[in-house]
Amino acid sequence: MSVPGKRRSRSTSGRRRSHDALAKLRPQSCPKCASPILPHHVCTNCGYYRGRKVLAIENPFAKKAEKRKKEKTEEKEKAASSAPEQKVKAS
Repeated sequence: MSVPGKRRSRSTSGRRRSHDALAKLRPQSCPKCASPILPHHVCTNCGYYRGRKVLAIENPFAKKAEKRKKEKTEEKEKAASSAPEQKVKAS
């Protein structure tokens, strides 16, 4: 059976742990869309990595924009059909 070693002093423990600290993440900007990305990672906004298209990413706001346009055109059509037509008198 082994015997416990000597107690480690605070300074010895601290010196050993001095290399355990984690470095802060330093995000870079994507050269295509300028959104922040981690180094050596694919851009989650545009899908490019090192100048090449790697992921096919759809714009999440594109569907909403199309829906809004469609709703606006429907509202205009309803307003035009419900408004009484005015006749122009020829003089």
